Amino acid sequence: MSTMEAVSADSLRVERVGETLPAEVEALYALGEAEGFRFLTRLRQDWCCGDNRFDHEGEAFFVVWLDDRLVGIGGLNRDCDDDTLGRVRRVYVHPEARSHGVGHALLAAIEAHAAQHFKRLVLYTNATPAMHFYESLGYRRIIGHPQRSHEKRL
Repeated sequence: MSTMEAVSADSLRVERVGETLPAEVEALYALGEAEGFRFLTRLRQDWCCGDNRFDHEGEAFFVVWLDDRLVGIGGLNRDCDDDTLGRVRRVYVHPEARSHGVGHALLAAIEAHAAQHFKRLVLYTNATPAMHFYESLGYRRIIGHPQRSHEKRL
């Protein structure tokens, strides 16, 4: 992918994934793993063995296309501790697509789906840029919880 120009909202397409991830996800795995994001390795392993395909009640997994390029992925699981909580998981945006609205479009789809099933969303990140991103979308930082760094009421 060459350096991106400004992205029009019309050129972004967010889709919910069914049973099969698009083949193009392999390129995002490689980019993310090179950046040190181990959660993408976990996504690949869990999806392949069936441990987590985001297919339980209220769950969903989304991909974001910019024209014909896969530029973002992310999902929503039920939180294991509380049925009223959805957990935002495995969110990754292509490095060249960051700050171009891809993450916002992806989270808007996740939140719209979540609002039909959950009262709050939670997530965990220790990456400072991700923290700032989620906080810009109204997520509140949680202090001292080992598995949740942010939450948002729906």
